[in-house]
Amino acid sequence: MEELKYIVWLSLVFGSSSVMLWQIINSYDTAYHAYTSLKDGSYPDSLSENQKNNINKISPEKADKIIEYCSANDIFIIPYTSPEYPEILLKISNPPPVLYVQGDILCLSGGKNITCIGTRKPCEYTKKIISVICSGLAENDFTIVSGFAMGCDIYAHMSAVRAGGKTACILGCGSDVNYPAPNFSYRKSIIENGGVFISEFPPETPPYAKNFPQRNRILSALSKATIVFEAGDKSGSLSTAKLVKNQNRKLFCIPPADISDNRYAGNIHLLRTSATPLYSVGDILDFYNQPEKVTVSESEIEINSENHEKINNTPLPEITPVQQKILSMFEDNDIVHIDNIIDKLDMDISEIITEIMELRISGIIEEITGNRFRKTERRQF
Repeated sequence: MEELKYIVWLSLVFGSSSVMLWQIINSYDTAYHAYTSLKDGSYPDSLSENQKNNINKISPEKADKIIEYCSANDIFIIPYTSPEYPEILLKISNPPPVLYVQGDILCLSGGKNITCIGTRKPCEYTKKIISVICSGLAENDFTIVSGFAMGCDIYAHMSAVRAGGKTACILGCGSDVNYPAPNFSYRKSIIENGGVFISEFPPETPPYAKNFPQRNRILSALSKATIVFEAGDKSGSLSTAKLVKNQNRKLFCIPPADISDNRYAGNIHLLRTSATPLYSVGDILDFYNQPEKVTVSESEIEINSENHEKINNTPLPEITPVQQKILSMFEDNDIVHIDNIIDKLDMDISEIITEIMELRISGIIEEITGNRFRKTERRQF
């Protein structure tokens, strides 16, 4: 229990998607030793002032309160050291150090997980395809993984449940937060059917917009393959699809019923560039039945005490044109506020936030305080 407390403490100090957090963890035998060393002022020069302030400001008692709250509210805390922690999730460079869970996380342990993503406003064709594919996969003992959002997500989850299957809901808020509210009524049937709700954020964390791009790296990492059902040209699913590629996972995409339908512009783009068309449940079964290839992508570095230097020196991910524009704003400024970025980019705010969060998750920029960002010292541009 003491070790769990200090793992939770580290996640509060550095944030659950921090690459620096894993450098710290891999530098010490235990989280407690990391805590005592950091409190004594022994830490890497590359720590930001905000991280140093957090070390002094956040007490272990705050972690104790979170653990007590979870115990009283049937929320399980699964640290990365637990045998119940999904092994596949440890293969990315910045997995969450702890997961807050309601339900049975072992539904993800069989190796037959499939992530399903798409728009919040699917058309009737897409709804039909989701029902056919997800129910068929559930009948073949697959666990359907999605984000519990309105639209494609909830159709995927409930198609699995109706077929008697299990489903994992990966949240961008605390696992006890009923968001989105219209989906609350589905929680009971999902858990009763052996499913699970998972969050990297502590209980009672609101659904902040910046949480969801961060959450998406877990969505894509939990499965060997991801299916995009319906995506427009500015869909958030395209961001998740990019994570799938970076994590060396397989991407499937539903061919549109009408190639001139703009609601599927994202599908067409993915099919042209990186995705495999999905025509039936059999396509997924064939892929999962293939022999495993022992390959490690640039972003998949095993986490252990001997290679934390590698994590610090992982090659930069592919930078999008929008991200290049964002990074150029740091050339004359050490710190840039998110409002300045939004003012200078003629784009949808949610898309800008997604790009900023991808840069942060990749360790290229870091948040200081109050939506202010700067380049990380360990990255060169």
